[in-house]
Amino acid sequence: MKILIIPDSFKGTMTSQEVCSCIKRGILKAGNADITCLPFSDGGEGFAECLSNACNGNILYTQCSDIYSKSMTGYIYTTGKSAIIECATASGIQPEKDVMHATSYGTGELIKFAVSKGFRKIILGLGGSGCCDAGAGCLSALGAVFKNIDGEIISRPAGADLSDIYDADYTNIVKGINFTFACDVENTLYGKDGAAYIFAPQKGADKNQVKILDDGLKKFSRLLPFDSSNVKGAGAAGGICAALYSAYKGEIKSGFEILSDAYELEKKIKSSDLIVTGEGKTDKQTLMGKLPFKIAQLSKKYGKKCIVISGSIQDVSLGDKMISLTDKETSLAQSLNNPQRTLESKSKYILQ
Repeated sequence: MKILIIPDSFKGTMTSQEVCSCIKRGILKAGNADITCLPFSDGGEGFAECLSNACNGNILYTQCSDIYSKSMTGYIYTTGKSAIIECATASGIQPEKDVMHATSYGTGELIKFAVSKGFRKIILGLGGSGCCDAGAGCLSALGAVFKNIDGEIISRPAGADLSDIYDADYTNIVKGINFTFACDVENTLYGKDGAAYIFAPQKGADKNQVKILDDGLKKFSRLLPFDSSNVKGAGAAGGICAALYSAYKGEIKSGFEILSDAYELEKKIKSSDLIVTGEGKTDKQTLMGKLPFKIAQLSKKYGKKCIVISGSIQDVSLGDKMISLTDKETSLAQSLNNPQRTLESKSKYILQ
């Protein structure tokens, strides 16, 4: 039997590569199979690593800033003449959620680092961010200058600073970057379906802060090189997409599509007997286009059996069989205590 494993990361516990390894070990303990692993992502956490793996890329390290301007070791992946960067590396959500004071400055630093190494083609994974600053921090790192009403420079603008920005100067911004934005959401920058109302609550914003952020996003959009606020995907990564698309244009593509092309995904599904996919939590949001949903659709298209194995499954039916790491035998606490061992153990049910 030819089995193809195509999971997303189990957010906060295991990378997609680790998930692949655990599922493979579990299957092989239960029986023999010809297994191919494709660590995957829909553009969020792990996207850059997955694409780099698909393209046999390299990794380069550098110092940059996290969302609270603390120094950290960041990295970019490279393949050919392109650099692959994901916002979640420097601007990813942290256990301490303070979106009002979170900035995308570090993502700008990584982009600037890539350019300094000669990479002008940049594939940027938009997802998993902990900021909602309309990409102002990112643009600041790339050379844009923002000032308040008194003419004072706001050097690392965060979400709370957006309403205070009255002047923007893009004269000295790094030029000549060709962006491809890996984005699997279509949210605009502001409004009821924008970055603040849809994503800021999970980044720590209360109702009042959501309103403040949304007003700031709207105000700042008028200071961009051109108003990209209604571009589909502009609200991705707290508005980083809106900022960079406004300054550089580029192409907005599905992260799933980019990886699918790199892996020749449909060809591999057609030549397999069984498809295994999964994520940390499978629920109704999954049906809005997340990775397991898309894999299940492709499996159905080619008449292949699809099994979904996830950390938890809530009120949703997907594929031909679903396996949850948390069930009557295993509590959530037990599962989280050793997720890799639990996933390996539950994977034996794939062949049953």
